[in-house]
This record gives sequence, C-alpha cells and structure tokens, in this order.
Amino acid sequence: MAYVVHPFAMMLRMRKQKEVLHILVADTDDVVGLVGSRLLLAALDNKNVNVAVKVQVAVQSPSAVNLPLPSLPQLPNSVALIRQQVKVASPRFSRRASLVLGFSGVNEQVVSNVRSARSAVPIVNLCSFVPALETDLGQINGNKTIKNLLDSAHRFSANNDVLDCQVCERHREDDESYWLNIADVCARFAIAVSKLNG
Repeated sequence: MAYVVHPFAMMLRMRKQKEVLHILVADTDDVVGLVGSRLLLAALDNKNVNVAVKVQVAVQSPSAVNLPLPSLPQLPNSVALIRQQVKVASPRFSRRASLVLGFSGVNEQVVSNVRSARSAVPIVNLCSFVPALETDLGQINGNKTIKNLLDSAHRFSANNDVLDCQVCERHREDDESYWLNIADVCARFAIAVSKLNG
C-alpha cells in the first residue's frame, strides 16, 4: 500500500525547519577574516543556538583560505587548532547574506557590493556590536531569533561607525590577546544568539 503524505502534514514539517542565518564575514584583513570566520563557526556550532547558521568569508586573495592556521606563530594553540573550515563566499551567498560583519574592520568594497544587491543588510564590527547586543537582550520581545538579531544589528549600525573597530585598533595581530579577544567575542555572540529566542 502506497504511503501518501497529507499536504497539511507537509506544511507542518516545512514550518518546523530551522531559520537560516547567512553571515558574510568581510574583514579588511584576509587572515583576520579567515581566523575570525573559523572561530565564529566553532562558537555557533552549539546545540543552544536554535537557528541554522551558514558562514562564508569574502577574501581579497582566494589562496588565503588554504592558509594552515598552525603556521601562524602569533596564534594561540586554542585558536590555531580549530578544525572548522570556511568557504570563500560565492556571489550568490553574498547576495543572500542576512548579516555582514568584520572584526578588525569591514571591507568597504564588499559593503558596496552587498549594498547594491540588498541595501537593508546590517553591517557591523562584531567586537563592537556584541556588547550592544548583550545590552539589547533584556529589551527584546518575541521568539523570532533572526529578526531580533537583525533588528539589534540595524540599530547598532545606524548609530556607530561600522567600517573600523576601535576594540581591534588597541591590539596588534602579533599579540596573543588580539586573537583571544576575537575568540571571546565569537563565544559571547553565540551565547547572545541562543538567548534571542525569548
């Protein structure tokens, strides 16, 4: 006997699929963007994060993606040994991006390209944005995680310089604390996203 799925049951199944958050990392520095993307993927790979997240990185030199992190002497072991691999952002992914972010700064050319395709996409420096997002958590209502996140990102980008990062300007890339700060920011971002469905 053939098993037929009722259309209403199919609709319920479709409705239960996780929302997808497309994050485009567009740092001004390829190495920072690559390492930051891997750290972000590792932090968001967490059962408490209740949305599906896809992260891709925009790089000026595609060969940067093949850079073995352990070969960078300034990286602490906890960062260099991260296994998550990140893809170079395709034009299609860039057009679908829900959020564009950088760490040391945001690449102006990428911002221009994304804005020409989707002008409403919020653009933030994660190191500066995370404290604002954490502050917003107490005032967020509703259970739409991605909408809550993007609303917070829009408010932040409207009131702040998003192309440069004052937090990263105080550190040097050859300083271990620079990378540990980015790892901490990624972890805090993942925790905040997990709390947004409130």
